[in-house]
Amino acid sequence: MKFPEQWDLDCFFPGGSHSSGFPNEMERVREAIAALEPLKDSKEILPSIQKMQEIDMALRQLDAFVICLESQNTADQRASQWRAELSVVDAKFQLFNHAFDSRLVASDPKVFEDPSLSEIRYILEERRMRASRKLSPDKEGVITELSIDGYHGWDDIYPTIVNGVKITFESETLSFGQAENRLSHKERKVRQSVFSALENCWKEKGSIFSQVLNHLSGFRLQVYRLRGWNDPLQEPLFENRMQKQTLQAMWDAVDEHIGPLLSFLQAKAKLLGLDKLAWYDMEAPLFEAQEKVIPYSQGASLIIEEFSRFHPKLGKFAQKACSEKWIDGEDRPGKRPGGFCVPFPKSKQSRIFLTYSGTMVNMSTLAHELGHGYHNTMVEDLPSLAQNYRMNVAETASTFAEQVISDALLRHSKNREDKLNILADRIQRSVIFMMNIRARFLFETELYERRKTKFLSSDELCDLMQQSQETAYHHALSVWHPYFWAAKLHFYFTRVPFYNFPYTFGYLFSLGLYAQGKENGAGFAEKYDALLRESGLMSVEDLAKKHLGVDLTKSEFWQKAARAATSDVAEFLKIL
Repeated sequence: MKFPEQWDLDCFFPGGSHSSGFPNEMERVREAIAALEPLKDSKEILPSIQKMQEIDMALRQLDAFVICLESQNTADQRASQWRAELSVVDAKFQLFNHAFDSRLVASDPKVFEDPSLSEIRYILEERRMRASRKLSPDKEGVITELSIDGYHGWDDIYPTIVNGVKITFESETLSFGQAENRLSHKERKVRQSVFSALENCWKEKGSIFSQVLNHLSGFRLQVYRLRGWNDPLQEPLFENRMQKQTLQAMWDAVDEHIGPLLSFLQAKAKLLGLDKLAWYDMEAPLFEAQEKVIPYSQGASLIIEEFSRFHPKLGKFAQKACSEKWIDGEDRPGKRPGGFCVPFPKSKQSRIFLTYSGTMVNMSTLAHELGHGYHNTMVEDLPSLAQNYRMNVAETASTFAEQVISDALLRHSKNREDKLNILADRIQRSVIFMMNIRARFLFETELYERRKTKFLSSDELCDLMQQSQETAYHHALSVWHPYFWAAKLHFYFTRVPFYNFPYTFGYLFSLGLYAQGKENGAGFAEKYDALLRESGLMSVEDLAKKHLGVDLTKSEFWQKAARAATSDVAEFLKIL
């Protein structure tokens, strides 16, 4: 079956960035926010919640549309204009939210016992608790308003610059995303040349990006200081609804199970005729077979088939997404790098973005983003506030979906080289989540500590990045990526601090979940859907206790998950 490779956005607002419907809807939302009355007493909380959720859903729909416009065409200036206007509208809504949360702090707890609030009671209690630890509503409001052209303004600078990056390689002009795809090329000289071109690009822009990163971290630290928050991890842990003991237990397990991954890196280097791998060898194919191009429709069909085998409802969703133009996978110039899935909550749809050039990595990315989309369907009938599951559990469904496809590919492999390639791809994912993400976490942790007392130069950031990589990879590589801090968009997100450890959490958590799925067979599907549905209704510790019967603050679960993440290495070495 032939599937379309471009998405449909006109079903939301016809005309794309020339739509008249989008600015009209933005104006309607602006008026709805202006009509919100300040709360005078607890009796007004219940009617306000309904209005707030309607506005919240409308804003998320508008935001999703702009994200798609910006991503499909980085030169779309109207989309950039709408982004700025939408930021102002959202800031006004946040001002009301600050006042609302302050009223929650002063409210009688019996207000939350109303039956109509059963599905969002945890969220309201959470907001009240967080508001009690913040500044007064007027001060938080000032921070929010100043953030539009300050804090979030710095955030907007980074993608604006990166979207204009053009890499010249062998007479071709490549976008950043297209150039990154060349890092999995079979020829080492190609990988090395592209890596060098990219690194030179980041070096050229290093002084700009170092200023942006310093200002972002500096602003955040100042806000923390005013609130009396001494630990920079306090906000990201709260945002991910997890305890610090859980984070530490996870990293301890990762550190204890690095050995097999180091053995894999040594074996891969030997296969490629090298003493040690360089950073640009990490995605190198081991055998010619891995370079076979998998056409988009063929890859999508395989994903649908295997999703259906594991969970028919998941397969049906993937079929719908691929058939009804929910995906933009076309490999063309002008697209932003990376991949994502964004929900359109009012329409109960999602849109998936990636640049698909026919590699196994691309197919894994497609499966990953479809996993996100399926998660969205599990919460689409909940109140808007209950749909806001956090990043760490968001990565559970996506990496779970990747594992389904990886298992299928391994099962269907017909020869030694195919098996080795697939196992290598699976192990490489563990390297990313347990070593690459670990390096990012170490970098940011130290960045915030140093930023308390000084402004870091581009060279200092490079030194810190390389030290973090050397620690996380146990000095296993010959060439590092010191400008990774400049090349990775995640470091510049203002709405999600420490955009790193949730990936490792989601990966390891999904492995535990997937193992239960294989053990329980057909009865697992309903359990899986229930976990996803409730992912935004409780802390991750409570979620794991309820649906998996495990304590995430203890080492046992994470030790088992880390062993599962590295278990393929023994099979890889045995076949080799």
